[in-house]
Amino acid sequence: MNSLTDFGIYGLTDKEVTTSREKHGTNTFNYKKENSFLDALKSIAKEPMVILLLVASSIYFITGNWGDGIFLASAIILVGSISLY
Repeated sequence: MNSLTDFGIYGLTDKEVTTSREKHGTNTFNYKKENSFLDALKSIAKEPMVILLLVASSIYFITGNWGDGIFLASAIILVGSISLY
């Protein structure tokens, strides 16, 4: 080997690789594919401000202010969809 291109660095032999894999395991990731869309929806639903606004919207519906309740609920959905995007 040319010392100008390999800089004196040599890799493991096949036997050393096999021994290392038996001792330490393979160099791979084992992960479960997650649905990021559902995770994003859950995180938005857990936001304290969103919960507070949903409570305020429900109070509007309970007291009979349907227009204000619909407006606030639609604003929550609009801002939530922007956050998802």
